[in-house]
Amino acid sequence: MLSYQHDYHAGNFADIHKHLVLRAVLAALQRRIKPFVALDLHAGAGVYDLDGERARKTGEAALGIERLRACACEAALPEAVTGFLETVQQVAGTDGYPGSPALIRASLRENDRLVASEMHPEAHERLQGAFAGDARCHVHRRDAREAARGLFPPQPRRGFALLDPSYERPAEYREIAEMAEIILERWNTGMVLVWYPVLAGRPDHALVERLCTRSTPWLRSELRLRDDPGVERGAHTGLAGSGMLVLRPPWQLEEELAATLPAVLGCLDSEGEGALYRAEGLEEGRGDPRLRRVTSN
Repeated sequence: MLSYQHDYHAGNFADIHKHLVLRAVLAALQRRIKPFVALDLHAGAGVYDLDGERARKTGEAALGIERLRACACEAALPEAVTGFLETVQQVAGTDGYPGSPALIRASLRENDRLVASEMHPEAHERLQGAFAGDARCHVHRRDAREAARGLFPPQPRRGFALLDPSYERPAEYREIAEMAEIILERWNTGMVLVWYPVLAGRPDHALVERLCTRSTPWLRSELRLRDDPGVERGAHTGLAGSGMLVLRPPWQLEEELAATLPAVLGCLDSEGEGALYRAEGLEEGRGDPRLRRVTSN
């Protein structure tokens, strides 16, 4: 199925959450001189036009990047957030929003690499055109499931893989778990980042439980703008929250996100009902998960 196009959802609150976690991982990799590689297996088009017909049809950016920008003008935000907003401006301008590969590219040094894979023909063409001439970036038109087998282990050996599908098909939850396991087994030094939507009925639970029962260290971060969709209320449909699972997370990632994401939640949460940021994880050498819950006021 190749119907999904992220233009309709670019810059929404889930993108903000996902990309702040992504930038924190990139910052951790940049602290060492050794080069790294980032593999984005559901890359999308690279940059999205928030003034375009598709984005205007849903208006999701108004509750995401536009609200965060307005908040930054009125209140002091953590440096990680203001730096993120500056990068968004530099890469995509005032009327655009960068997808994951464009944000990764903005963080690459001379010897770092990006390998981006996208199957949708229009998105692939746009991404290939945007990255043409940059020797650090390699764009494939390749099925993500095949790429999870064919691209690992990569060179250099430091880095991460990002798995960020649309989850239009229920089978994608199982497929993503399988892909993550394959990558972890083939790349014993790499991190794996998995984004998942928080929806009614919590279809993500089996995916998260499967990956978090491994002995691999992990960190799970969730930003939710509504009451837990797992509770039967009957009123809410659609995207209630955003989740990021980081397998083999870098040192102090939880602390960095805890200093950033509650402030972001305070900006994005307009109603103040049911909004929640939480993080839990398994550290190297510890068998007991840690849990942090922070609610907005």
